[in-house]
Amino acid sequence: MVKDLIFCLQEAALHFIFNKSSTPKDVSECYINPPCGCTNPGQNIQCEDCVYLEACLSSFKR
Repeated sequence: MVKDLIFCLQEAALHFIFNKSSTPKDVSECYINPPCGCTNPGQNIQCEDCVYLEACLSSFKR
């Protein structure tokens, strides 16, 4: 439960820091130099915990 609360706070902070005008327009832009230091998104296990990637990819509607 605490982990979920922390995740929600991180998401809210990312929303305020990276407002809608600076969000990527294409999904591929989420993978270019993410701030979490993930070098190969989708291949490295460290990328699974990258909040930026999760927030960026979830902002796109399918």
